[in-house]
Amino acid sequence: MMSDKPLKFAIFLSLILSLVAFWDHQITSYLKDFVVLIHEICHASAALFTGGMVKGIALHGNEGGETIAIPASFRGSFILVVSAGYIGSSLVGGLLLKSGFSGHNARQTLILFGLLLITVSVLYSKLGELAYFTGIFWGLGILVTGMLGESISILALVFLGTSISLYSIYDLSDFADKLPETDAGILAYWMSGLSPEDLNAEETPVAVLFLGYLIASLWSLLSIGIIYYFLKGSLHEHRHEEDHTATNALDSFERFPGDLSPEAKLWLEKRGVDPESGVVIPPNLLFDLPPKDN
Repeated sequence: MMSDKPLKFAIFLSLILSLVAFWDHQITSYLKDFVVLIHEICHASAALFTGGMVKGIALHGNEGGETIAIPASFRGSFILVVSAGYIGSSLVGGLLLKSGFSGHNARQTLILFGLLLITVSVLYSKLGELAYFTGIFWGLGILVTGMLGESISILALVFLGTSISLYSIYDLSDFADKLPETDAGILAYWMSGLSPEDLNAEETPVAVLFLGYLIASLWSLLSIGIIYYFLKGSLHEHRHEEDHTATNALDSFERFPGDLSPEAKLWLEKRGVDPESGVVIPPNLLFDLPPKDN
């Protein structure tokens, strides 16, 4: 099993550079559809978890998607559902990265993730539409990958987590270009007591713009903070594992019990043994051993 976290972080950084370099290439369009689907699934999940209903999930093929949902009756449910797209994507990406870096239950995690994609696609997307094919295609691919072994599952988790995390941050740039069309703009209209359909003016009200940029800034900070938290946690676990391994190595050495006379301490020191701690260093770790007494 792959347990070398520095190697995984190197793969993580390489993936970021590769995705950034080829982000506008045609081949990445399938990956973009996948991460947009994750974004929409997060909206749908928030609606269901807050007691609402989900009517359907659709992808438009232009890095855009739509979740048709009826939020629960309490006022805050709409805020949670709309916010779940970016925040939820960051959580999913961070969790997949954490699972990949830790290497624990990688196959099970990947298989469950694939089954989730297939289930959501069958239940909430229309047969023959882009969202349906995207969910089924990626779900089956992830499911099969999880059955191939632990090492490839770890690599797949790092790849998926990197892609989702990167896109969840990259997509935040839409706030600067077309705020009224984004989730932040929709929430700003709603909090202002307006809706995009009710506006006849071509220009967006200043109050909506101000509130939208405020919401977008908050989501951006939360998304980046979530991903940073998971990455930092993975690094901390790596250092803890190294310290724990070193401690176990010392604890495995044989310790000499009891008090020693000065002669015994001198005798042990000549043979590379610390008389105070009683740690017996294995022979293969000793250098320049003194000759034994005849």
